[in-house]
Amino acid sequence: MRIVGFDIKNFKGIKDARIRFDDNESGRVHTLVGLNESGKTTLLEAMHSFAPDAETQLVVKNARSQKEQREQVVPRDRIADFSGEVSVTAHIKASSDEWAAVSEYLINEEGVYLNTDDLPEEFTFRLVHSYKNGDHESTIRNLNIPDLKVKKKRQRSFHKPDRDELIALCQAIRAHLPTISYYPTFVFDFPKRIYLTGRDSSPKNQFYRQVFQDILDFDGNNYTIEKSILARLHKSDIQAPWEKWFSSFVGTTEEDKVKQVISRAERAVTKLVFSKWNEVFGENAGAKEISIDLQYERGKDRQLNDGTEEEATAHDAYIRFRIKDGPNVFSVDDRSLGFRWFFSFLLFTQFRLHREKQRPSIFLFDEPASNLHAAAQKKLLESFPAIAQSPHRLFYSTHSHYMVEPKWLEQAYIVFDKLSSPEESIIDASTQSDSTVDIKVIPYRQFVQERPTQTSYFQPILDTLEVVPSHFDYKVGGLIVEGKSDYYYIRLSELLSDVEVGPVFPAHGSGTMGALVSLHRGWGLPVRILFDSDRGGKDGQKNLKRDLALNDGDFIELSDLCAGVKDIESLLAPEDQESLVGDATGNRKTILLRRVQEMVASGSKSVLRQKSRENLKSLAVNLNKFISVRT
Repeated sequence: MRIVGFDIKNFKGIKDARIRFDDNESGRVHTLVGLNESGKTTLLEAMHSFAPDAETQLVVKNARSQKEQREQVVPRDRIADFSGEVSVTAHIKASSDEWAAVSEYLINEEGVYLNTDDLPEEFTFRLVHSYKNGDHESTIRNLNIPDLKVKKKRQRSFHKPDRDELIALCQAIRAHLPTISYYPTFVFDFPKRIYLTGRDSSPKNQFYRQVFQDILDFDGNNYTIEKSILARLHKSDIQAPWEKWFSSFVGTTEEDKVKQVISRAERAVTKLVFSKWNEVFGENAGAKEISIDLQYERGKDRQLNDGTEEEATAHDAYIRFRIKDGPNVFSVDDRSLGFRWFFSFLLFTQFRLHREKQRPSIFLFDEPASNLHAAAQKKLLESFPAIAQSPHRLFYSTHSHYMVEPKWLEQAYIVFDKLSSPEESIIDASTQSDSTVDIKVIPYRQFVQERPTQTSYFQPILDTLEVVPSHFDYKVGGLIVEGKSDYYYIRLSELLSDVEVGPVFPAHGSGTMGALVSLHRGWGLPVRILFDSDRGGKDGQKNLKRDLALNDGDFIELSDLCAGVKDIESLLAPEDQESLVGDATGNRKTILLRRVQEMVASGSKSVLRQKSRENLKSLAVNLNKFISVRT
């Protein structure tokens, strides 16, 4: 089953917001763009609350009880008197095979039979918390499925489910939904020690302890922390005060068995993390290895009722992750911030994806790599598609324009506070009460359409993040094109040809290119323009020559790059256009653009015929020559 959207009401600063995402195989990385205090974290927390995985819930929710956790989500300015509902509604799509899997689960687990005739392909599943005077009263889940019917094994006919049967059905559906994993920034602060025993019961230690269990699961030998390590440390026949236990365990066959488990975990981490490191970052890790150092610690003495202490006979164990490079050994927590961040990131995601019987995951990252250099942020972006391969999906929030990948803008969202103005100070924004907050989420495509006077297709991103060019930004220029269609076709041509065109600035049609030309002139940058060879492109040339003294060498036409091609869509062979549009209805150019965007987002190269490939390769090669001459 696939979650394809959420409706969120009264969750902290969100009064009423909705977010939808396309259910397709490409475009599975989604960017949430907004300033600090705009509500991005609140949106991620709301999404996570619907189906949280146990491990990241430990870290995110530091409250002592489930009731206290639920009381944290009410509007903060009404924490003492809020009465009403906080709800998160998931929009879910399900195939007939997926309903069959739910039915089989119900039969095996609950002995309940589900009538699978006429079950909907799409339905909603609502999580509702009810409050009165600030106190949490109840939590329920509502299924919006008309004509839902079930029966028990010995019953002849189907009937509407009673309360217990409905609860069982909700549990069955939840077992087939993606788990939602939320990673706030602070979990990337890699710990010096990870206790395997109960010495450190903090949420963060429990989170990293589960990461280590994921590593053991990946090895495939059914090792567990409890049975394969702690059970040997705490065998009843060797439990004794520290010195006696130490001499009874260390150096024995029992310790050798534990160390073999640790050794296999080391090999698993080294193999998976460094192979992915090489793949993502193009850096050969060489002979580097991950070392997992197992250490023991004297257990805590037990306080007796009479005030005396009983010496501990059960002792603690913890692990430390280290990097071995030849004879040198370094602790992970002593490495650079960038290394620690990426090492943690790969640990969290790669082993999570390899869990036994792993359901699809929706990964949520809050401001990932926000404190790293722009080059490191770009490297992180390059790793996201590998994690978000079907059936998984990834959302990340950012306030940095370096963390916005242009080719993912069609799957991006602008998050903003409707009731606050951009002119507010950071201090004022941080002290707003929830009564003055109304968080909204708008797809970037819609956001652009509502701002038709913007200089370029990317301008709303820069405006949303209040980007001000630095002195160094004036050294870089790019190719100015008529619109976003040109941008995506050029990016597809780069993908097919392995020829880099460089920065591309899409305007809103040939008649709006003057502002971008003026900016380039004002910054002392070379002007390089690509026009379509149709009437609109000819008129755009004429206007810029008249208004901005455009020279013939400043621009090139599409037909100069690809003989006989007048508009950008004609780069695709007619047969490819027909197959890409298929049975879809609507504007033909819009449908073609959406298909091109999906190819760019997914990196697909295999769906086009030879003629289309030749045209697109010619576009990239000749544009590269044109830009090189003008630089």
